Amino acid sequence: MQDRVTLPQWLDHLIFEQLGAKYQRSNADMTVIDWDKKDVLNYLGTYFPRSYAEAYCIFTEFFRTGADRYTEKTELTVFDFGCGTGGEIIGLLSAISERLPQINNVHVAAMDGNHHSLRLFESVIAEYTTRTRLRVSHRIIPLTIDDFYDLHVMNSVLSGDFDIFMSFKAICEFVTKERFEQQNAYAHIAKTFLPRIKGDGIMVLADVSTYNNVSQEWLPMVMDEGIAQSQSRVLLRNEGYNQTFTVRHQKRANDISKIAWRIIQKL
Repeated sequence: MQDRVTLPQWLDHLIFEQLGAKYQRSNADMTVIDWDKKDVLNYLGTYFPRSYAEAYCIFTEFFRTGADRYTEKTELTVFDFGCGTGGEIIGLLSAISERLPQINNVHVAAMDGNHHSLRLFESVIAEYTTRTRLRVSHRIIPLTIDDFYDLHVMNSVLSGDFDIFMSFKAICEFVTKERFEQQNAYAHIAKTFLPRIKGDGIMVLADVSTYNNVSQEWLPMVMDEGIAQSQSRVLLRNEGYNQTFTVRHQKRANDISKIAWRIIQKL
């Protein structure tokens, strides 16, 4: 699998020079939902390029090995749970544009609880639509998930089912803040949204591979425990404990991220 990416020049210019993104690495447990505008600009410069690279590489590999499931499709529906500033969405769209020439339309539903992040995402997606062959429509869902009830409400207001459900480096927040009490956050997300995925659809769970001080477990182990509790099977995953991705942009020649990821399908 390709694991080294250069951020497209237009995207590099947009986030760092036009939107004012900053690079500031932190290894602390992330609680992005509470961040102010300054924090989110740090996130845009630090994590957006990595999320782009991670999603681009993961989906490029999946489309290479599993493209046959898309041969009869001309459009895709995507739901991003905890989209943040949208790096993984642009990475996914780039992979679709390159690897699935029969896909012409992509409909994206993007949910996040941080309004600063969503505003930045809208700026990025607006620029992307001027630079791609794809016809991309998007719907913003500004919603904070505090407990089981909020998750149920969000699920009930979603319209239709999805070809791709994804969550990149977001569920760790629910683990850290114990939004689902002591229960497994990955299990709850999977059980809630797997029924909303089309028969040949996929769920992509990607998260940091650090030790979580609240759960007192390594997050890849928590993820696998949660997946095991859901009615699903793993189609593709990283080898070993995590996978290293490298992205080049104007702030770092070799910006490295390590994540654990799984692509699953309902039984």
